[in-house]
Amino acid sequence: MIGIFITARLGSTRLNKKHLIEIDGKPMIKWLIERYCLGFEKEIQDQRIKIFITTSINQENHLFDKIFKNTNIEIFYGSDSNIPLRHLECAKFNNIDYILSVDGDDILCSVEASKLVLKKLLETGNLVKTIGLPLGMNVMGYSTIFLEKSLKQNSFEKLETGWGKIFEEKDIVTIEIENNLNCENIRMTLDYKEDVLFFNNVITGIGKDINTISDKCLVEKIIKNDWSNANKYLNETYWENFNEQKKIEK
Repeated sequence: MIGIFITARLGSTRLNKKHLIEIDGKPMIKWLIERYCLGFEKEIQDQRIKIFITTSINQENHLFDKIFKNTNIEIFYGSDSNIPLRHLECAKFNNIDYILSVDGDDILCSVEASKLVLKKLLETGNLVKTIGLPLGMNVMGYSTIFLEKSLKQNSFEKLETGWGKIFEEKDIVTIEIENNLNCENIRMTLDYKEDVLFFNNVITGIGKDINTISDKCLVEKIIKNDWSNANKYLNETYWENFNEQKKIEK
């Protein structure tokens, strides 16, 4: 069984309850999950893939239950500050053999890249990731066995920012997605109010095709319409905060 794990929680200090902020009457996290439900529709119907929101045990996160009531999206409440441990807990409880890891902040994460990762992951059994797409579109996947092995080799209690450090580079298969587009400054992740403006511009600008648009067309439209101007200047701030948080978690 394959699990698509959407990692999200509602206690963000920079942008509180950011996954519930609505665009065109729909919470951010629903835009993300609907893309994956459609992209893996057949596999979900055949019960080969399940989608989970993997969140922490904090009470505020139970708002996800209300949003996804009467859907086939499962909510798993696990470790509060150790994301890979939370994934392992969810995988073992639900008999998941392979995990596709999607950050809940990455509202337009690449379904195309996800399919490439899963195909390669089923061949290798360790860890597969993509590079080459804008920030917030790349994907990572790993087997439950490999995840458990990697966690046993590390003594970190808190693993939230940059937690991929628990995996050894020699065991990682990297898929480089080549493109000739100038997309280095495009940030497609949700941390600040400016990111909300960016996603609002993109989702409302593209409309009903947002769930099926190809990565290439998506990036081309973002560049053509200058939608990335809303938040691209935040990249430096984002990485400064990212690296500072990593130091704290050591």
